[in-house]
Amino acid sequence: MSDNDARARLLRAMEYRQQFDERLGRIEQETPFDSVLDVDTTESVELWDLPDADQLWVGRNARYSPTPVRTVRSALGKCDVRHEEVTFVDVGCGKGRVLLLAAELPFRRIVGVEASEALCDIARSNVEKASVARDGCDRIEVVHADATKFDIPDDAGLFYFYEPFSVDVSLAVLERIEDSVRRHPRNVVLCFTGRGQPDGQGSDLEKTPVAASAAEMRAHWNLVEIVPSPDAEFYDSFLYEYVENGAPQA
Repeated sequence: MSDNDARARLLRAMEYRQQFDERLGRIEQETPFDSVLDVDTTESVELWDLPDADQLWVGRNARYSPTPVRTVRSALGKCDVRHEEVTFVDVGCGKGRVLLLAAELPFRRIVGVEASEALCDIARSNVEKASVARDGCDRIEVVHADATKFDIPDDAGLFYFYEPFSVDVSLAVLERIEDSVRRHPRNVVLCFTGRGQPDGQGSDLEKTPVAASAAEMRAHWNLVEIVPSPDAEFYDSFLYEYVENGAPQA
């Protein structure tokens, strides 16, 4: 890639990122969340600005950015699981917004996995603050861990991904989920939200999210529904169910 091409790509990425942030800002104003619970989940954070940045792998999705509240509620409402019987896992939970929204449903447990210890601290603080005004937060646990090494709970039945990883890392996480299902057979749903973080490539309407591409490559995952986001097409969610005798992908 020439210097001019690299510069043009960087400018496109910066322009897209600005448009992305402006749109998210408008969405956040329409659905107040932080002010209601006295928490900090709205402000985006570049991973290289975190105190533990030197311990993190900064790749394509080098920031924390919240999923809109309406989008999360809509997506979780479409997931066919028996809440009281399963643990909910947010893979790459950031500041914990999705964990707090999951607590609105009667999951047995709610677990957030996050590689940044700094973000884990913020998420735990948010859970503590939200517990003053909201029931169910005592079911939430924030785990500081590499998702590719995280021990999958035996009763985990719904996994939430908001564009947190590269395809390679997502594949490794799905392998761990599949191993868990083989040891403890059960129904499992994957929810991938977001069609690709703004990096100057593609568009809002990429066919599937980057993270969800891993599910397309695995034999055991069947796309059952695409849930339109009430906020913007970028935030559409892709739901996959585990298929015991999966056929090889074409």
